Amino acid sequence: MQKSVLVKFAALAVAGVLSQGAFAADGTINFTGEIVDAPCSISPNSQNLTVPLGKVSRTAFDGPTAGTALVGKKATPAKFNIDLLGCGATAKGATVTFSGTADLDDATNLRLANAGQVGVGAASGVAIEMGDSAATKIPLGSPSGVYTLGLGDNSLKFQAAYVATKTAVTVGPANSVAQFTVAYK
Repeated sequence: MQKSVLVKFAALAVAGVLSQGAFAADGTINFTGEIVDAPCSISPNSQNLTVPLGKVSRTAFDGPTAGTALVGKKATPAKFNIDLLGCGATAKGATVTFSGTADLDDATNLRLANAGQVGVGAASGVAIEMGDSAATKIPLGSPSGVYTLGLGDNSLKFQAAYVATKTAVTVGPANSVAQFTVAYK
């Protein structure tokens, strides 16, 4: 009887070793996140946004004289949202502050620089201006107006647009990166 039990255990051990091939890893998944003390959660879809500003003609910035950009003239803005999830009763309002590299051609240094500005072939004479849904400018490093929050999910609406910062706008890639911080009121 002991011999039968030993044979069964040996067979089970061999089967276990052979089945390890079925559990071989084919890839890796990294889970990232953070638990925070905030009245709302930021939607995973809003944490790493890409906002396409499109292919804008250089002539979109022309003033009365063709070929000469009108400093401050904006292209058509691209709209985007930052979605807040599961806001509780303590969430009455929120502001959003955008940060990033300021455009050096902008006298106010409150617009986002074209990250390729110093690169070969990159566009020049343009920056990216952030605004709320009513097109009110949100300077870099300054909070937006207060968005009123209700219980549950809330969508904060924004827009971004290329804006001429020099009278000469050149063509090429005009990309940038901004970070945002939500402050609750």
